Amino acid sequence: MKTKIIAMIVAALMLLVGAGALAERTITVQGVGTVKVDADRVEINLGVRDVAGDVVAAQSSINAKIDKVIEAIRGMGDCVVSLSTNGIGIYPNYSYDDGESIVGYTAYNSIIVMLSDVDAAGKCIDTAFAAGANSLDYVSFSAANTAEASDKALTLAVESAAHKAQVLAEAAGLKLGDILEIRDGNDTGYYANESYARTEEDAGGADDTQVLASQQQVTANITVTYALAD
Repeated sequence: MKTKIIAMIVAALMLLVGAGALAERTITVQGVGTVKVDADRVEINLGVRDVAGDVVAAQSSINAKIDKVIEAIRGMGDCVVSLSTNGIGIYPNYSYDDGESIVGYTAYNSIIVMLSDVDAAGKCIDTAFAAGANSLDYVSFSAANTAEASDKALTLAVESAAHKAQVLAEAAGLKLGDILEIRDGNDTGYYANESYARTEEDAGGADDTQVLASQQQVTANITVTYALAD
């Protein structure tokens, strides 16, 4: 009886070991898919910076100038999707010639302009500078809808993983089996941005500001585990 029980235990252990060995016959690969999408939105960060002898004068000057800039940009029409404040500040300017003393104040007010027409970016910058803006921090392009591109990127990622796994399996003299697991590494959008610097003196130039739209790159990353067979 004991011998029979021991034999059953040994048989069960062998099955477990065999199952474990089979479970280890897998291959895990990374798949990457990338799709580029034309930009159809442009975000522009610009504003006004001024210096005055006291806080009230600095604030008053900035308020008047930014109001003119905002009014001018709104006059561009329906291509202006939104206008929002990005930053407002006033800080003292110090002199250390004869100890520390405040010699004036610098005030700034920056706004973010979102346009639905990427070709209007240069016109927006010129319009803002003509109205009194004197700072430009960045110009950033993006795509409003990337759902279709995201789906395509995922499909390409699966194909990439399948190809990679097939090559590795054949190189090892094995056959690729069923997919056991797929893990989505989340889609990530990478934006190709263009940045510009412009001074107040440049605003009166005859040439228009040239802004070339970029593309958004949508990338999908996945991890796939396949079964392997002889």
